[in-house]
Amino acid sequence: MNRLRRLATNRLLDVGAVLLIVAILASWSVILPSRWRNDDFNHYYVGSRMLLEGQNPYRTSIQAMSTALGFTYNDYLPVAGYPPSFLWLFMPLAALSPRAAYAIWVSVEIGSLMAILWLTRRLLGDRLSLRGWLFVIALATISRTVTYHLYYSQSQLLLAALVLAGYAAQRAGRNGWACVAISTAGILKFYPFVLLPWIVWSGSGGMRARVYRLLGTIGFVLAIVAVTGPGLWRDFFQYSIPVGVGNEIGRAFNYLLSGLVTNLGYARYNFNPPPGAKQWWWFMGTMAGLAVIASAYYACVATQGDPEMQFCLLCVAMLIGTVTVQGHYFCFLVFPLTVATIRVVARPTSARVFGLIAVILAVNYINPPHFLRGRSIWHIFVNDIPLYGVLGLGAYFWLELRRPPEFKSISEPAANPRRASR
Repeated sequence: MNRLRRLATNRLLDVGAVLLIVAILASWSVILPSRWRNDDFNHYYVGSRMLLEGQNPYRTSIQAMSTALGFTYNDYLPVAGYPPSFLWLFMPLAALSPRAAYAIWVSVEIGSLMAILWLTRRLLGDRLSLRGWLFVIALATISRTVTYHLYYSQSQLLLAALVLAGYAAQRAGRNGWACVAISTAGILKFYPFVLLPWIVWSGSGGMRARVYRLLGTIGFVLAIVAVTGPGLWRDFFQYSIPVGVGNEIGRAFNYLLSGLVTNLGYARYNFNPPPGAKQWWWFMGTMAGLAVIASAYYACVATQGDPEMQFCLLCVAMLIGTVTVQGHYFCFLVFPLTVATIRVVARPTSARVFGLIAVILAVNYINPPHFLRGRSIWHIFVNDIPLYGVLGLGAYFWLELRRPPEFKSISEPAANPRRASR
């Protein structure tokens, strides 16, 4: 352990971190400009462009417009795959040329990453040194999660920034803004709604304040549905979701507990189950994921005084228990992994240090060797290595929540950060 401490204080690590960041930024500047034709920017732009031109992107194939605008069309999702709220948000960009819109969208993605890193530093304060923050920036920048996210023009960085901003608002006592931030993330892509009950319930105030927050949140979501068109929402649920969700089972780059359970069930039928068995294993997989989320909420209810750890546990449970978690979703782990690192460094043991390293390596192993791809039992277990890392991280947060108060470390936040800072 002393050898690890000496290695950690070596200033050559700082130089290496800076050089890695510069190298990655340079590679982005070379590779990203050519990615405008590919998913998922294709779906954002074409779906929103169709809305601008008065077409229904859920009832009409996007192939003709994708081809006409120079995009690469993939037939696995022939209609718009994102909810009306997201398409409406993207409409100002869809009014521009594809290349101009893409440049702005990449800027939004990188800006969201910067916001996540800044909020991480702000929330952790003195517990995260400037040098430690440099390493967080370096590891986030070089992670395969962020690289794949930018290559495929995904939306998870924006959602993660909104979620972390919501948590920051709650910690600052701005409970209404916290609910708005989490609700906005949820209405754009649903799965952040997993965090909403905790945000509503754990904010300051008594039962009346919680009821007001709940009613305000419901009103906010209903207003967005009304503005973006209830008919479009109906078509989205009827035509888009059934096409997209079914393709995730047995697919590489998708890591979640419900998918693992369902895949293991499908393997009994050589991945061609009869309708009854397919429905049964879908149900079992969904229940397994919901059980993880419910267990995380139970742990939060059963423990008091550590909202930071509760938030981190629920973020991890969200990634384990929802219906689609691809490799770029792990950008939600920037803050939880930083929190875990700070607490491990405060009470280091060989098991904790090497366990944390294993988790970081696992969640970055998001593209298994090509020869293991395909629907086989070996592929299932090797493909889900990132899931094992997230499960390990969740187990760590769960154990930390249950740790007796006398073992709380100086790495943990003050009970009231606003008062403590005065």
